[in-house]
Amino acid sequence: MSGALLLPIYILLFLALIWFLMIRPQQRRRRELQNLIDRLAPGDDVVTVSGLYGTVTELEEGDTILLEVAEDVDIRVAKGSIARVIDESSLASAESPSSASSS
Repeated sequence: MSGALLLPIYILLFLALIWFLMIRPQQRRRRELQNLIDRLAPGDDVVTVSGLYGTVTELEEGDTILLEVAEDVDIRVAKGSIARVIDESSLASAESPSSASSS
């Protein structure tokens, strides 16, 4: 009889474990990505999901933005395709080792 009572407890523990290891972190990542997209502004350097680097030049109506990927070359991308915003400190640290090794 006690084994029959433990089975529902084990199932609940298993579901709680799945919640904390899989579902909750995914919700947190989705919330952080939405905050990043909401904070986008012209002049931000970004990387798209496909690995395309560019600078936001204009936030358009709807779910699109204009990215400048080269001088006088703008492309239209979906806001949801932005993977991350590049801050100046990460750019400086990324450029320092390559310039030091070329000396």
